[in-house]
Amino acid sequence: MAGALTEVRHLIGLRRTIESHNESWKRPTGVTLGLLAVAATWAGTLAADPGARGDVIAVIFGLWALGWVIGPILASGASVLRPEYFTLLPLDRRRLGMGLLASVYVGPGAILTFTAMLVLVAHGALLDLWLALLGLLVAVLFTVGLVALSRAVYAIFGAAMRTQVGVEIAAMQYGLLISSAMAGWLVVFPAGIAIPALLADGIGDGPPATVLHALPFGWPGGALAAAAAGDAMGALWRLGALMAAAVLTVAAAVALLIPHVGNRTARRRGLPWGSRQVARGKAVRDPLLALAPTPLGAVVGKELRSWMRDPWRSLEIRTAVWLGVFFALFLYIGSLGQIPDLFRFAPAAALAAAMMVGLSGANLYGQDGTALWMLAVTDSRSAVRADVRGRQIAIVLSLGLPAAILAVALAWLSDGWSVLVPVGAAMAALVGGGAGISALFSVVGVSAGVDPAKRRNATDAGENPLLLQIGFWASALISAPTVAVAVLTITGAGFTGAWWWPYALLAIGVLNGALAAWGLGRAAIVFLGVRMPETFARLRYPGLKLAPGGTGTSGNTVPWWAGTLSDAAQKSYLEARQAKEKAVVKSRPRSEKSTTRSER
Repeated sequence: MAGALTEVRHLIGLRRTIESHNESWKRPTGVTLGLLAVAATWAGTLAADPGARGDVIAVIFGLWALGWVIGPILASGASVLRPEYFTLLPLDRRRLGMGLLASVYVGPGAILTFTAMLVLVAHGALLDLWLALLGLLVAVLFTVGLVALSRAVYAIFGAAMRTQVGVEIAAMQYGLLISSAMAGWLVVFPAGIAIPALLADGIGDGPPATVLHALPFGWPGGALAAAAAGDAMGALWRLGALMAAAVLTVAAAVALLIPHVGNRTARRRGLPWGSRQVARGKAVRDPLLALAPTPLGAVVGKELRSWMRDPWRSLEIRTAVWLGVFFALFLYIGSLGQIPDLFRFAPAAALAAAMMVGLSGANLYGQDGTALWMLAVTDSRSAVRADVRGRQIAIVLSLGLPAAILAVALAWLSDGWSVLVPVGAAMAALVGGGAGISALFSVVGVSAGVDPAKRRNATDAGENPLLLQIGFWASALISAPTVAVAVLTITGAGFTGAWWWPYALLAIGVLNGALAAWGLGRAAIVFLGVRMPETFARLRYPGLKLAPGGTGTSGNTVPWWAGTLSDAAQKSYLEARQAKEKAVVKSRPRSEKSTTRSER
């Protein structure tokens, strides 16, 4: 028992040490937001009408549950103790899992959550004084289960990325998060109307209220209400359900936090998508990928296979689709307010998915690891050209085609056929510009990410945050001419009434995207020809400082802006890497530091 407590104490100390060396603004910002959420929980509950307080508690607890499930996935995993850190240590696996889970309960997030859940004590005391004790018990059970559920979901995320279902679930979460940041303000007005009604009258007695109180976050308030009404069975089954849920989530979290390497000898039961099939001694290519037997066709086929089979690339495609879906959902919610015709523009939500082309492919060479070596030793300009152009074609097919299908589907659902042509023109410009941006940024900002087997969130893929920010605004700038003309078309400008204008608008969008894809792709080809050894060195030796210029065999000259962008991306990557290494060194025990210095 003493050994287990010692391990837990060390894990808690290690977690606090790592968190203390994060960026200075993260911890105060998180605590401030948590305090605001706690204050809103107490204020909303106490301000509600006594008859509506149970519904208000259920809604607020549902929001807390949503935040705990999504928050850790959105945040960087640097402040979380990962189980694989302890794989080689001679520790009892189950005890280690329990210690990792226990270290979460002493963090600021769990403490603030429990402070918010203590509103059940006040709610119980307002119903009947003795119910304050029951409220305290329910608050403890709900907090324990909620925190354990959050850790379990975070642990499942990494393992589930090996399955199509897990990729889909993760993509839904990322799509919801990004769409909320882009269009979540559309919910503010309907919510502003609904909050006073919720505080005064609750949800009512219809099916929505029944479903709300049947869900786990409706059990705490339901248990207190049943006990106050003298319904012993209703209170007992909800209390028992909370206990069972807490035990099950804790057990699941402990099991998932146990470090393991997996079964590497398991045989594959089926062929992955896009693989070659052998029938009667003859290799038959997948008809979907039976492309021209040329270097360009080989690259396109290889990239399409990667986009279909690599879970992390597949995550990018699905995230783009779900981003458009949730964006359209926010438009529908906004149409319930003072803009009743807003949902007619739902096809425009597919533009958000098209915007992801340039961001999802910002580190294609980094995702391939050191496979760039094969292109480096080939030393062929035609091979470099085929590689860059093939990657551009593949990303257009992989992300642009789903975005186009989504636009048509949303036009059918919203009866927004009148805006489909302008949306299609803008989409062509965005997809083409994104293909050019992805090719260029994959070269100038290439960086090695985390080992694919150890990735836990999207930040592990190795993308450079600086280039992602630049890419977002560059996509908007490149497509701005077509988007401006498309907006004039939707608003009914005089010159857009001719019968030939829709065809001209589509031609403008395609030309805009094609020129951007060709020009930026050309810059990427030139950059690879001049700086091929340096580009490979960034992957093979992460963190290596490279001198400006190039040592490639190409006689071309890198454009000044491409060289400046590459140097800025390298500087940003090195600064982030040094900050991470500095945090790791500071988190080491003093004895280990002194040993390291003496060895030097």
